[in-house]
Amino acid sequence: MVFRMKLLIMTVLFYYGCCEDTVTVREPPARPAPPANRIVRGHPTTVKTYPYMAYLSSFFTMRGQKPLLLNCGGVILTQHHVLTAAHCLNLKINDTTAATGTTILRASEVVIRVGSTYKDRGGSEHATSKTVVHEDYQHSMGFDNDVAVLVLPTSVSNYRSSSVQPAVIPPGGYVVPDNASVVAVGWGLTDMNCNKSTPLGLRHVGLRTVDRDTCAARWGQEVPELPDSMLCAGLLGVGGAGICMGDSGGPLVYNGVVVGVSSFVKTCDDSFYPQVFMRVSSYTDWINNTVSQNQVVVVHKNSHNTAVAADVTRLMLLAFATSIWIMYSEFSLFF
Repeated sequence: MVFRMKLLIMTVLFYYGCCEDTVTVREPPARPAPPANRIVRGHPTTVKTYPYMAYLSSFFTMRGQKPLLLNCGGVILTQHHVLTAAHCLNLKINDTTAATGTTILRASEVVIRVGSTYKDRGGSEHATSKTVVHEDYQHSMGFDNDVAVLVLPTSVSNYRSSSVQPAVIPPGGYVVPDNASVVAVGWGLTDMNCNKSTPLGLRHVGLRTVDRDTCAARWGQEVPELPDSMLCAGLLGVGGAGICMGDSGGPLVYNGVVVGVSSFVKTCDDSFYPQVFMRVSSYTDWINNTVSQNQVVVVHKNSHNTAVAADVTRLMLLAFATSIWIMYSEFSLFF
């Protein structure tokens, strides 16, 4: 009886003390991915097929001028964290007043939309309270370590519903097989020659992973050292399909697991140059550590009194549980 009471109290204490967000990590199943329609030449899809999708609007301000806007994709990691590409939070622009003729801006505001197939309506919008760019990312030096995590001060609406789910990422070191069928997802341009070709609805496109040696040889001196942190995919020799401007930060999916983050391309439908993604398994530890170090404590926003009352109630429950624990501990000394 005493043991059961202690166990119950320990459970209560544990419940009130653990409310952390955690990232879902799982190795993709071995079976081949189902082929997808060939987000140039891609086909419409819905957020219920990819419920971890997030649409990012990053605003950049320069010396009081009208804010510049950069749109990207993202992946829901937890109810408070979204994974995207680091370059979505940095903008390199021509600036004749700068010593080098260019300048790099950091996003002053980032807003995400989740739970909607459409980028301009539906679902819910959330502001971000913090952006964590990989510490080894250098915008002016190339695209290695092109990953970042956004921190949301409020919980994502309708979390774990049919249209809002956390993504699954692979364990550290996982390698996607060469020539595997993968799918890229996003709201990017459908025609790189037309800036007005941005779709309102979500689209996906089927690609094939490209082995590292072929990818390095195709890119040559433009990417002199292709690091292991990069994953290549495309339709070599065929072309006509792939990620484009606006798809950056979105996922490359293999058997339901997000294995890549869209980073850069030569042209959007190129048949020679593979498209390049950040290999998520190279950053699994970094992602987990970033999420762990940036936990969010949510306070009920109905009223200050409600929040205070909730805190008082929790403290009273803890005090009550502690007093019972002490009482039964002393009582057990006699048995």
